[in-house]
Amino acid sequence: MSALLSALSAAAQPACSPPATNTACATSVALGVNANCTTGTTCSGGTQSASTCLYAGSQCVWYRFTATATSMYVNIDVTATSGCHISSNVYRSTGPCAGLTQVSCLSGTPLDDMHPLTGLTVGVTYYVQVCYAPGGPCGNNGSAQFCIEVGTPDPPCNTCSTPCGDAFGYNTAPTVAQVVADCQSTRFRPPLQPGATSTFCNTFTATNTTVSFNVVITSDCGTGNVTNFSWSLYNSPSCGAAIQTGTLASLVFTGLTVGGTYVFCYTFTVPATCTHTQHCPYFVGATTPLPVTWLYVDAMAVPEHRVEVRWATGAEMNTSHFRVERSRDALVFEPVTTVPATGHSVTEVDYKILDPTPYPALSYYRVVQVDRDGSSEASKVIPVRWEEGPDPTVWPNPATGDATLSFPACQDEPVSLHVFDTAGRRVLQVAFIASEGM
Repeated sequence: MSALLSALSAAAQPACSPPATNTACATSVALGVNANCTTGTTCSGGTQSASTCLYAGSQCVWYRFTATATSMYVNIDVTATSGCHISSNVYRSTGPCAGLTQVSCLSGTPLDDMHPLTGLTVGVTYYVQVCYAPGGPCGNNGSAQFCIEVGTPDPPCNTCSTPCGDAFGYNTAPTVAQVVADCQSTRFRPPLQPGATSTFCNTFTATNTTVSFNVVITSDCGTGNVTNFSWSLYNSPSCGAAIQTGTLASLVFTGLTVGGTYVFCYTFTVPATCTHTQHCPYFVGATTPLPVTWLYVDAMAVPEHRVEVRWATGAEMNTSHFRVERSRDALVFEPVTTVPATGHSVTEVDYKILDPTPYPALSYYRVVQVDRDGSSEASKVIPVRWEEGPDPTVWPNPATGDATLSFPACQDEPVSLHVFDTAGRRVLQVAFIASEGM
């Protein structure tokens, strides 16, 4: 009777779902380099290829990628029951699913398989096989569930001379939500692995003689997400010997010079049972954000008695929004509208608005950048004279070569001409003094 009950129980066990379709090399799934991870399962997988570390009797699925660098990584993160032990293999090929040669193999490690790959040939296709022996604790009726990604590792920023960049600064202790919202660092690619020891360095400018450091860590570690923590502080940019050192017991730097720049490096080990996906370092008593870098601010009269205000920034840090203001006398300004800012950027960002109700004849405009903490910085003031007269015209229109632009302007008045493409990018800027007959 017991044997019969066991047989009935096994027969009633539902099959895994959905079954995989990439069960052979020929049906491998292409992975995008540095793209989001691709979900996968070994459900109804095919047989394993020759390997030094795959499980006998495994069900396997296949992926492929084309190398874009000589050093890359493949990370396979188990998304079901923790403790699920997958195995995986990376192969070099001589053609489509041909001449497969093993270059990396992992098995028996819970949490994930992370293959650091070196010596790759750019342009060559590599294949990845993910396998699981049916019947274990993987959470899909004996099939593994995972998310696989391939990418190029982040460049090292682990020395005083090669820091990761400025850590965010606060005058008083922030909340965790503030730090996460202001975080300047990207997610680790790949995640910091169990047991890995890493060093990260950041720069800051002291606004007090005493500065404290902390970091919000995104991980699956829970309490105690680092071990063996130590730190060193250096003058910048000289980067000589460390001027102060310490451990997790004390994260306070003393005797600093107000206005001095420093590099802070911290070293730690990830616990053996978890991974780190992002660090958000910050300082209290030091400020690193720079004011917005204005590339240009301009305003011009356009048809239908409107004024167009355009501006571009070359860098934004902790920016909340921009407020466009106008004035009759360049002394007292009133708001026209607000425009959300990109927030954090080190590349050019272009903005524009239309003011449908400028003052008659002459208006003055400026753009005010407002930080998340409420502080603000105003741009230069731009006068715009709106004269009734013919609208600007271009002929021929459309034009593939030279064209003539006609517009009203006062003699001896400075004119700033900006030409933009259909995507809104400025492609030409010319400044001149209007003269009769131009």
